[in-house]
Amino acid sequence: MAYEKYFDLYLLAQENEDALYYMVSFDVVNSQLLNDEEKNYMHACINIIVAYVYHKLMESEKELNRQVLIHDERFFHPWDGVIPKDLSYLDPYRWGDCFQFTVLRDTITKEQIINWVNECKEKLNMKEEFHVADGYYETNDYEESNRKFYRSYCMRTLETLHKPEVQRAIKRVEKGIKQKGII
Repeated sequence: MAYEKYFDLYLLAQENEDALYYMVSFDVVNSQLLNDEEKNYMHACINIIVAYVYHKLMESEKELNRQVLIHDERFFHPWDGVIPKDLSYLDPYRWGDCFQFTVLRDTITKEQIINWVNECKEKLNMKEEFHVADGYYETNDYEESNRKFYRSYCMRTLETLHKPEVQRAIKRVEKGIKQKGII
């Protein structure tokens, strides 16, 4: 089933204080308008930003003396040289002009991640702007995806959240959920 069918689970996960995972997503604004040279530079910058922010997240684990990142043997990093069969197990996620970071709930704020991205972007003199979205999800296990908001659906939702048609669809679903008294 397409991720759009799970907007109700997305909305419920945002209200669920037990949703363990928090994701922040970045998508380059109008990347399709860049010429080949600009796209190559953009991709190189994204690779550096992803590594930089991930390093900052690992440092945060040491400073906070607690787990911040997902430590799960199913997950791969973009620099591992392995592309997993299921891209939802790529963490941090980096594909095309989109990249996403996942942390455990209440460990690192969206603002801190944005600050690190902007800090690195400035050092690289990267001019492109990003659509930024964030949200909670409840499971990394596909088997639970019919009743809990699954990582892959969160990734796709956040990547497209800035699009007007997605915003309209989510508002329709939210209205229906409120009418049923679910949230």
